[in-house]
Amino acid sequence: MRYKLLISLIFTCSSMAACEDTNNDDNGTIVIVDMAEPDASVDSTDMSKVPDMVSDVDMVDQPLDMTPNDNDDMDMAVDMEVEHDAQPDLDTMPQYQMPTIADHEVLEDINPDPDVVEVNLEARLTSVDIGNGIVLDMMAYNGIVPGPLLQAKQGDRIIVNFTNNLDEPTTIHWHGLRIPDDMDGSPRIQNPVQPGESFTYSFIVPDAGTYWYHPHVNANEQVEKGLYAPIVIHDPADPEVDVERIFMVDDILLDDDDIAPFFQSHMESVHGRNGNTLLINGSSEIPVEAPTNGGLVERWRIINSANARTFSLGIPDTSFKVISSDGGVLPEPYVTDRLQVAVGQRYDVEVLTERNKAHTLTAYIPTLNAQNEVVESTFDIAETTRETTPFDFSTPEPRTWQGPALPEAPATRQETYVLDGYNNAFGQLVWTINGKAHSMEPLSTFTRDEVVEITIQNNQGPEHPFHLHGQFFIITDDGSGQSVPGLKDTVLVPGRSTVKIIAYMSNPGMWMAHCHILEHAELGMMSEIEVLDTMP
Repeated sequence: MRYKLLISLIFTCSSMAACEDTNNDDNGTIVIVDMAEPDASVDSTDMSKVPDMVSDVDMVDQPLDMTPNDNDDMDMAVDMEVEHDAQPDLDTMPQYQMPTIADHEVLEDINPDPDVVEVNLEARLTSVDIGNGIVLDMMAYNGIVPGPLLQAKQGDRIIVNFTNNLDEPTTIHWHGLRIPDDMDGSPRIQNPVQPGESFTYSFIVPDAGTYWYHPHVNANEQVEKGLYAPIVIHDPADPEVDVERIFMVDDILLDDDDIAPFFQSHMESVHGRNGNTLLINGSSEIPVEAPTNGGLVERWRIINSANARTFSLGIPDTSFKVISSDGGVLPEPYVTDRLQVAVGQRYDVEVLTERNKAHTLTAYIPTLNAQNEVVESTFDIAETTRETTPFDFSTPEPRTWQGPALPEAPATRQETYVLDGYNNAFGQLVWTINGKAHSMEPLSTFTRDEVVEITIQNNQGPEHPFHLHGQFFIITDDGSGQSVPGLKDTVLVPGRSTVKIIAYMSNPGMWMAHCHILEHAELGMMSEIEVLDTMP
């Protein structure tokens, strides 16, 4: 089905309740959409008619086995300690064949060593057809958006021979991977790769799971223009499934048939850059088709690569099992019918395909109807289609998923990080952490293996997906008093709310800590923590 969407105001909203409070000093976000009748001549994601968005904002003046090595070689350890210069002993094991990821180009491994994945990667300017007759001048890894899949098995060394053929500097951040800080892509440590220059990233991956890579220089523009791609680190012990898929959910802000200029509205500074065109695996032609048959067990890896939008996702008429999140397979997977995915977060779900039935990945987006009422509109973004006959009477058998138990060590230290902002003397919005913008001094200095309870307090209305590099944590209070299953590296902090996490400081180094709404990070909500390898 195709809709004509006329969006007059787009903010970020994590729930209908937040959107319904329209008079609470930007507390939450509203997506305003005029839903017209289905029109076969109109593309399914044309949300390009966006009037000028100017408003005021009420701003007040003013992470089991946890430890990767800070050396080149890293391995897993059962007691959260590092096994320095150790590699998995696979001599007695048959060579592992990585599963095929459906419908996604994979970086070619040019190294014959079965425990090394070596690839060539280039960032360059190119024209990209995003569907519906729209061709954009974009940035791309190896010429495609999203970029090619980087995959390896747990414990492998990854070598990326990277060349920057853009006309501006860049780095690559390997989002979620607990690797040495000098390989993390932080411009605070690594000198950005200049145009025409190359850099070799080399690290061992200690954790299986779903991750992604993107720049950390001018990130709000470079990611919006196409520099993002998936990472899958396979665990050979995971149950086999019939099909694996990746869905990178994204949006892009278009002005006519071009990428709209950046920071042209106050709301982009306040709530981040919310797009007017949905992109699923780089395509605006939604729902994207996922060929399948009935009676199969599928693993869907979902990555939110948007600049600012929190996605609420579901599969109508079908419950699905959440088997993994940011930090890998959950100790206790759970069944749900709705999944909130903040910017930067990842979830893997197990989907059992049924006979004579399509399965549709659906986004639920708050909109305003003709009566100016907040309603929840549905957008089908991916749909399974039959490869062969629908008369398939086989019954899929759910797999048994069980990740490692979460660490039980109690927190021995407490820290508080306050997320806030103000308008400076020039009327420009500045976002801060603990009262400072782009602070070059660490928020906190920890010693290796400290377990820390961190309270994250949001003093303003807009939400902040808070991302901590290099470490994992658990969420003990998501702002509503509820805990969240599994290990995380990104937590959504709702407007005017407080969340609590327990972080496992197992990876020594200097680590960025920031809001993953990329505009908020560019405007100051960026700092770092330090984890010392020994006592000071």
